[in-house]
Amino acid sequence: MRKLKCAVVGYGDRGSRYSDYALKCPDELEVVAVVDPREVRRNAAKKAFSLPDEKVFVDIDKFLNVNIDCDFVINATMDQLHYITATKLIDKGFDLLLEKPITAVPDELKDLYERSKKKGTKIVVCHVLRYTPFYSEIKNIIESGKMGKVVNLQLNEHVWYGHFVNAYVRGKWKSSKECGSGLLLAKCCHDTDLICWLNNGAKPVSVSSFGSKSLYSEKNAPEGSTEYCYDCPKKGECPFNAYDFELKHDFIPFYTWIRINKPLDEITEEEKIEYLKTDDFGKCVYRSGMDIVDRQCVSVEFDNGSIATLNMIAAGNSAGRHIHVVCEWGEIIGYVEENKLTVRYFDKKKLAFDTEIVDLNEVNKLKGNDNSVTGHYGGDHFIMKDLVRFLQGEPVSSSTTTIEDSLSGHFVVYAAERARNERRVVDIKEFE
Repeated sequence: MRKLKCAVVGYGDRGSRYSDYALKCPDELEVVAVVDPREVRRNAAKKAFSLPDEKVFVDIDKFLNVNIDCDFVINATMDQLHYITATKLIDKGFDLLLEKPITAVPDELKDLYERSKKKGTKIVVCHVLRYTPFYSEIKNIIESGKMGKVVNLQLNEHVWYGHFVNAYVRGKWKSSKECGSGLLLAKCCHDTDLICWLNNGAKPVSVSSFGSKSLYSEKNAPEGSTEYCYDCPKKGECPFNAYDFELKHDFIPFYTWIRINKPLDEITEEEKIEYLKTDDFGKCVYRSGMDIVDRQCVSVEFDNGSIATLNMIAAGNSAGRHIHVVCEWGEIIGYVEENKLTVRYFDKKKLAFDTEIVDLNEVNKLKGNDNSVTGHYGGDHFIMKDLVRFLQGEPVSSSTTTIEDSLSGHFVVYAAERARNERRVVDIKEFE
């Protein structure tokens, strides 16, 4: 297998995580160019990959005009930029690793799919949860056929309050008007993808959904509180006070301080204090301008009668994803954070279940995988491992997520948002 060369467009959290594979596996991947509008990120990329100045770009057009020789591009731009950047890259003939969600606009999704088919380019979408040992093992169990067909899938995601506040209340995904995605698309298109992938013997046909913004609403703001925390008379009583929540606890620093435009280890406490006086991260969580929901449930009906439900709950005490798959002759239960599965096979002669506990740490060892890999429970690493093989025509896993494989999960989100807003059951055909 030859070493591939890639360029990275958008060297933020996601772009840097995917491209780190070149540092861990230098015989398989080399980063030859980086595009990012922020100087601090360009400098970080230059240092990480020993790039010369002429291989680091401020915008995508400058990169495209130079005709850099590479095998594919990692497109990790913000949600609202995916379509315009992806069309430019496809038209230039580049294969893509495209960060999820593909786009919030159904017509743009269909155009990218048709455009890539016409151009003959490959697009792999970053549904990284498919690549984790946890979910890939569930897929293997289902595909073995021992349990028969899927009857019901129940998925729950509890978003840790530190993540939710820093990404979706004060952070860059707080407004669908600004970033282009609602919460379900930005956070849970992972989960709608899993629903369709684990049950891909059937096709989703109709969707219902309910959701609202209830917790982080101005009606819940303490009486007498102000727009910014620095001058708020109630800040000593509020658990979300920015000078405690952001400065003292500093939950997700690479989100919070990015607009200071300095390496994190060079930012002083005095600079952070002043920054919080005017930046969104210093705003009251109840007056942040957030326009997305903070809880939502989705129900999906498939063409074979099977059904799936997804519950997303914001501001949980800890992050957690739970799944319960019920098949004709068995069931699979697990919390991804525990990295274990409870598998029950129905014995038709005994009319009882035989229960097996699957420890995914042990499965990893048997497969020769490194249990220490991080980032979406290892998914960030394993998608890159799969990708370099896929682009060279080598055998890959069942997790491989081409844009065609990603359509159904996106259609479910589009239908759920229409169902939530219009309070009706929505037919998937409205988008297909």
